[in-house]
Amino acid sequence: MSGSRDVPPADDSHSAEHTHHWLIGDQEGPSSPAVCKECGERREFSNSLTRRKSPWMTRSRVAQEHAAEDALGKDSD
Repeated sequence: MSGSRDVPPADDSHSAEHTHHWLIGDQEGPSSPAVCKECGERREFSNSLTRRKSPWMTRSRVAQEHAAEDALGKDSD
């Protein structure tokens, strides 16, 4: 993200001790701007699932394949 910071930078000791609480902007385009409401750090979040494979999606695909094999009476060993 470019532009000036609206939130003053936090000191390093505070930013190392908290979990970011991201306020994410509108979902328009491939990414959305976000700012941490605790320290003011800025970041872009992807709006697309195609960039990374989610472990949930991978497990779901395996479960679907096993269900299909069971339905067809195939042995999955």
